[in-house]
Amino acid sequence: MKINRIIIIPLMILIAVSISACDGQFELFQEKETTAPSQEVQKTEAHVHEFSEWETVVAPTCTRSGIAKRSCLGCDRSEEKLLTTVEHTLVKTVVAPTCTDDGYTLLKCDCGYEEKHEIKPKLEHKFVKTVVAPTCTDDGYTLFKCDCGHEEKTEIISELGHTFTHTVVPPTCEDDGYTEHSCTVCSHSYSDTIVDATGHSYKITERIYPTILTKGKMSYLCHCSSSYTEYISYSDILPSAYVSSSTVLANGIDVSRWNHNIDANNTYLPIDWDAVKASGVDFVILKAGSTTGGIEPTFEMDYAGARAAGLEIGAYFYTYSKTVDEVKNDVKNLLGWLEGKKFEYPIYFDLEDPSIEDLPQTVISDMCAEFISMLQANGYYAGLYSNHNWLHNILDKETVFSTYEVWYARYPLTDDPVWDEKNYGKQLGMWQYSDNGSVDGIDWPVDLNFAYKNYKEIMERWGLNGFGASEAV
Repeated sequence: MKINRIIIIPLMILIAVSISACDGQFELFQEKETTAPSQEVQKTEAHVHEFSEWETVVAPTCTRSGIAKRSCLGCDRSEEKLLTTVEHTLVKTVVAPTCTDDGYTLLKCDCGYEEKHEIKPKLEHKFVKTVVAPTCTDDGYTLFKCDCGHEEKTEIISELGHTFTHTVVPPTCEDDGYTEHSCTVCSHSYSDTIVDATGHSYKITERIYPTILTKGKMSYLCHCSSSYTEYISYSDILPSAYVSSSTVLANGIDVSRWNHNIDANNTYLPIDWDAVKASGVDFVILKAGSTTGGIEPTFEMDYAGARAAGLEIGAYFYTYSKTVDEVKNDVKNLLGWLEGKKFEYPIYFDLEDPSIEDLPQTVISDMCAEFISMLQANGYYAGLYSNHNWLHNILDKETVFSTYEVWYARYPLTDDPVWDEKNYGKQLGMWQYSDNGSVDGIDWPVDLNFAYKNYKEIMERWGLNGFGASEAV
């Protein structure tokens, strides 16, 4: 047939290839005669595989298949197959039920696979009953508590609240006072109503007054037993005779028997001190006495009258003494006259009598030092009264102005006196600027004075002239 011939002829002319599985060689067969359809083709015999036994390559587990492999003994051909998973290796554990969890039998493999069987319901709670009483700040209740930790509260009783006692703690010198509120049932407490500490209230237990020659000592004791001692130099009280300001702080007079009227019996009549005060006089320096005359006959009367009128008071002693021993006697007498009185102004040593101006300067200087230091040792603020000539020509002025309080007498003969530093020197604490003044309440001429210091403040600060002998500080 024509159709068959068309198909067969192309096939005959193809190169025949035989693949040998054993040696991997290609054999080429070529048709020798393409025109002879009956010509025979030469063929080779096929290879038969001979396999090894199956060998496990990957062992199977309970969660994964394994792999086995075998190979042809005559060629490189090999085959693989899957191995079936193995059974789970289950470990049995019995879990007992509790009051919070069910019990069960657990079968569990190392791979994590597990099974639960024989489920047993959880148990009832085993409660222990405890009654908790209420306190000041917490409610009371009945507590039912299981060993597993579960608890229930019933029968709630409200907190009681605090029961306070109140204690007033007074303030002390160093600590504040307060009211303390303490609960009698519990330890709770609090404080209020704070009162500031009182501070110490010291009293002088020992006083040694400083003088120009010796230091002083002040010992203080508080009722709380706190104490201290201070040592004082007189220069702490009086650095020098000079003042830094020429402002007049007070107007005053000084008086003696000669400023009094007398009656027919030669009795000294009192000064009208109220009128003196009303005229603008702030202070008076009273003559207490002298070396030869003793106590001034008007001293006590004048002190009482001036004090009643509200005037501030000082005193002076007029000396005729010519030796230190005589001066000592002057002071002993004067101390008796001053006793029991207070003086806002200094106690002056009046050194001006012509009968002693020719004494050696050293003797006069020693007399001054003795008089003033003896008064100072007895708690008085002492000073020196004298005029310009004595202060600049007779006395040792360097010692005087650096050591003593000075009451300076010099009269400028003017109705408007002003301190003249060029002629008088530096400003001093007290200036007697007139011996012919006039004030209401006194019929005779009086000496007029300006004060440039607040002397009362000095007396109060240092406890001098009868001030603060035992007061609290």
